Formats: sequence, C-alpha cells, structure tokens
Amino acid sequence: MPEGVGPQPEARIAAVHTTDVLVLGAGSAGSVIAARLSEQAATQVALIEAGPAAWNDPWIRIPAGFARLYASGRYDWRFHTEAEPGLAGRSIHWPRGKVVGGSGAVNGLVFLRGSPRDYDRWAQSGARGWSHDEVLPFFRRMETWTGEPSAERGTEGPIHAAEARHTSPGAQAFIAAALEMGHQRVRDFNGAWHEGVGPMQMNVRRGFRSHSGDMYLRPARRRPNLRIMPERVVRRLLFEGRRCIGALVRGPMGFERWEARRQVVLSAGAIGTPQILMLSGIGEGAHLQEMSIPVLVEQRGVGQNLQDHFLQRMRYRVRPCATVNELVRGPLGKLRMAARYAFDRRGPMSIGAAEANLFARVLPGAEEPDMQYLFVNFTVTSYDQGPDPWPGFMFSACQCRPDSRGTVTLRSPDPNAKPVIRANYLEAPHDQRLMVEGVKYARRLAAQGPLAALIEEELTPGPKEQTDEQILEHIRRDGGTVYHPCGTARMGEDALAPVDSRLRVKGVEGLMVADASVMPLVPSSNIQPAALMIGERAADFLRAEVKGA
Repeated sequence: MPEGVGPQPEARIAAVHTTDVLVLGAGSAGSVIAARLSEQAATQVALIEAGPAAWNDPWIRIPAGFARLYASGRYDWRFHTEAEPGLAGRSIHWPRGKVVGGSGAVNGLVFLRGSPRDYDRWAQSGARGWSHDEVLPFFRRMETWTGEPSAERGTEGPIHAAEARHTSPGAQAFIAAALEMGHQRVRDFNGAWHEGVGPMQMNVRRGFRSHSGDMYLRPARRRPNLRIMPERVVRRLLFEGRRCIGALVRGPMGFERWEARRQVVLSAGAIGTPQILMLSGIGEGAHLQEMSIPVLVEQRGVGQNLQDHFLQRMRYRVRPCATVNELVRGPLGKLRMAARYAFDRRGPMSIGAAEANLFARVLPGAEEPDMQYLFVNFTVTSYDQGPDPWPGFMFSACQCRPDSRGTVTLRSPDPNAKPVIRANYLEAPHDQRLMVEGVKYARRLAAQGPLAALIEEELTPGPKEQTDEQILEHIRRDGGTVYHPCGTARMGEDALAPVDSRLRVKGVEGLMVADASVMPLVPSSNIQPAALMIGERAADFLRAEVKGA
C-alpha cells in the first residue's frame, strides 16, 4: 500500500503536534487565515505548507520576476492537464504556486476583482451571504488602494494595490486605440463598474510584489501562537468518526501527525484541495472505491465544476517602440532596465504580466463585458523560451465567463501521484463562438490608428486565418490558460455542493475549505483578489467557531 494511504503504523510517525486551528496550505487564502487568527493571542495556529518560505527571494519580490519564476519552475507544482480534445489533443501546463504565499507569490500581479455582478451570481447560485454587497467589506479590509479614494476601495489593508507605474508606448497606443473605438477610460477597474480601458492595476508596494505570504505572514511570524511549517506535504486528513481532528503530513524528518483541538482548514487550492479530500475518503463513492479508498462521506461534487479562463494571444511584430523584446536583447539594455528599477522602482521591471487592460462586450446583446484584453509589452511563443528576438507586443483575448466545465480526479491512491486534470476547454459551443468573435474584435482594435501606426505584422493567429473555421482551428492549436482554476469544491446549498455557505465541508465536523476551490463561478477577470477575500471571510467565520468551541 502506498505511503499515506490507509492506517499509518504509529512507529512510522516521527512527531506528533497539537494546535487549536490547523491551516493546511499557505497560499493566498491560507496565509490570510493563519495571520488573522493569530491576532488572537489565546488561539494557537499552525500553518502547513508544501513549499519553502522563500521570504527574501528577489525574483518573487520584483514584479517582472514572474516570467523567470515560471520558466524555472522553482516554486511550481508542475501540474498538466490531460490531452484536451478541444485543443487538438494538447496537454496544458498549469503552474500552481508551491511556496509560502502560493500562486499569489509567483503570478503576474494582475489585481482585478471582476464584476460586482459576479458575486451576486455566487449568491444566486446558492452561496448565501456572498453577494457583492456582502463581500465588499472583506475586499476593502484586505487592501490599501493608492489611487483615487472611493467607497469600494480599502485604505488600511495589508495588500497594496496601485495602477501600473510604467506604461510603454505600446500600452499607451493600446489605450488610445480602445478610446478611438468608443470605449470609456475606466477610473477604477475594481470599482462599481469595470467596462472600458485603462492602465492595469497590480498588487505592488513601493515597486515590490505585495502578496499574502509577505504582507500578512511576515509581520505575524514572530507571534508565539503561530507556527509556520514549510516543506511539509499533506498526505491525508485524520478523522475520529465523522470529526476531522488533523492531518498526516510528510515533513523533512518523516511523517508527522498534526492534530487540531478546534478546527482544520483546508486551503490547498483548486487542485490540491479536491485531491486531499478524495484521498481522505470524501468524494464520489464509485471513484473512491475504484481507487481502493474507503468512503467516509459521499460527496459527488468534489473535483467537479472545474473552471478556468481561456485565452488566445494576439502576437504582433512591431516597429521599435521600447518593447521588452528589444530591451533584453543585449547586456546594455538589461543593465539599463535594472538600473532604472534600482533607482526609482519604475520601468519594465516594475510591471508584471500586463500594463493595460480592456473589458469589452463582443457578442451582440451582451449585457456586460464578455471579453478581457490584456496588453503585454513583449511577445513569447512560450514563457519557457523567453521573449522573441524582434520588437513585439501582444494582447491576450480572454473569455470572462466560460461555460465549459472540467474535473479533477485521482490518478491513483498514492498521494505522490499528480491528479488527473481535465479542463475540457472549448467544450461548450458558446465558448467557441465567443473566442472566435474575440479574435475578430481584437483585430478591429489593432486596426485603430494608434496601434496600426506601430504594428508591422500579425504573427498569431496570422493573416491567413480569416474564416470562423480557420480562426477556431488556430485557437485549438495555440490557445491556452490564464491560470485561474477554481470551483472544484464549490460552496452552495444543493446536494452537489461539497461546502456550505460558511465554508464547512458537509457531512463532517471540524473541517472547512477556504481557497479558490469554493468559488461557485469563476470571476470575470482574475481570481487572486477573490481568493484573498475568501481568506478574510473564512477568518471571520473561524473566529466565531473558535470562540464558541
């Protein structure tokens, strides 16, 4: 029997630890929860993380370092989907953060909540208490917004958010082209309405990445009631009857048994959370039996409802206009970028994945934006290979609310085995139509004067791809992920929702889930702010649970 499956002989346990609240996963939400709970000196909190702490890695702190982190895979779980039928049989790399701070420590720093209507849809789907008006106080609590004050923005939270401090000539042309098409300049993409164009908002503080591992946990880590335990992989949850009492963990010196007197919180992300639940006997009974795992609780919704944003990169060869492709071509350009960043924390190194953003209605009759376009001041065929050797920029056409749904299931009962991920991209006809129209809309944007003056050639999809059928086939061969998986342990009141609206796992006691897996529907843009908000909300729930225990 593989390690971690079934009963573990006590002789193999290297250490036993006890705490009040055990948080499994130090990602965006888990870091928030552990830090907030440790504010109560009487509550003992232990935070388990599979990856290292990496408090001072400069490539995490520098916004542009995300590309280097992606290429190195240093803090990456290195997940891949199965061969995707809708993508010409391609397997897609799904990087997920394996470090204190989780994916928020390694992502592209795009900081957008999505539409207020997204959260109203959560409530309408059965997540009671999660409408926009009800979650807005938690969005405000977790941020310090450095832009124009408004009722929607926070001013005293740990995560700092600001508009990009640098906009290249290409980004300025992108914004001008969208205005020429009739779009409005957005004052605040995280405000009451987000349709239109403007500079990207990023989670940065004084030119450095601002993420939950750094901004929540770093100040909290010297508290005597908080233990941050990196490089420990959760094997499975531990139960006494139907009560979750802790977790079996593989640590540096062997197996460790971590027990919680009051509550266990699973925050392992949209892939790790359903995997751990299923390894622990919570999931679809037939699948667990197939894996030879005893069924503790039949929960058919575990690992279902997987959602992700899909994109097609519009890549352009352009006239020289200070693209990153040009700047990194020689050592002198790299030195200039580094010197400017060191001097005033500006320039290309102060930017994450995108400099500017557009939310647009593409399909006829759309009541709100259905496509997002992110301007990127470089071109890559793959992040693994780095920028192309010619002046270039691109903008990604991203679907806001996909209809396609995927699954996460176990490959084997061995916790070391990567789970089976099927995203089912473009399975829904609506998604196919929207992506084709999204490419055509992007071409109209590129034809506007400000961009047309810079663009020399469309590289992808390319001028030969003109009919809807040709565009769709290109998307199948070339499109990919925006890295926003969520929904695999969604909250709701129906029988297929594994988690209730207070984030408690149904059918057991003492166990909560708080991460992107609980999202009933993917937000219209990025998911990091929503994950942080879930962490703040979960901490409030937990304070009440712990107080009443």
